[in-house]
This record gives sequence, C-alpha cells and structure tokens, in this order.
Amino acid sequence: MRQEPRILVVDDEPDMCWALEAILRPSGYAVTTTTSGIEALQLLDTSGQSYAVAIVDAKLPDLDGLELAAAIRQQSPHTAVVLISGYFYREDKAIIEGLQENLFIGFIAKPLNLAEIRMMVEQVLAQRQ
Repeated sequence: MRQEPRILVVDDEPDMCWALEAILRPSGYAVTTTTSGIEALQLLDTSGQSYAVAIVDAKLPDLDGLELAAAIRQQSPHTAVVLISGYFYREDKAIIEGLQENLFIGFIAKPLNLAEIRMMVEQVLAQRQ
C-alpha cells in the first residue's frame, strides 16, 4: 500500500492553515499544520516521519520564514520547501536569493491561488520521484 505524501503547513494564520489543509487533503496528502516556526522544527525533529513538502509563510511571529526555510533544509534535506508570503513578492531580493540558494524551491505570493498551491505541490512531488 502506497503511503500518502506528508505535507507540513506553517502559517501564523489558523484560517490559512485550514484552507491549505482543506485543498491538499482531498488530493491524497497527509497534512500537518502549525502556526509556529519553532513547533514546525519540533515536528520535523520528533515526529519520526518525514515530510515531502513544507509550505512555509515568510513572516511568522516567532521565526523569520526565510530562516525557518534554511533550518528545514538543514534539518531535513529531503523536504522541499515552498515559501508563501503576503509581504514579499517574486521580484524581491530576498526571494530571488532564497531560490538561487535552494532555501526553497518555489514561491507563491498571497493572496494565494489555491489551484496554484495544489499544482506546485504536485510538481514538487513529481520531481522527487
């Protein structure tokens, strides 16, 4: 039996976590959500399970999303990070550099297009196989 790909969603807005889980779970993904960057790192460390994709908000109250992306890449190199943000735009220097340094493999600006999120996750998982 094939195990469903695991996705970690990190956003300080509970409604955003709920929305992302609601669009990803019906597509066959096991989704874990958290509103804390520190808790996200603890989940990666203690869950004993790996995440194929982490969707990370760039602005979190406890950790900078770019720093969290770097920590995830270091702690769990096989986890693909997709950064989402209502603060940054694709043209921003921090986003361009993060993509170049492979801190994250994709970026989507808020307000999110939910179909774009689903498509990005599918592309990431297809590349990993």
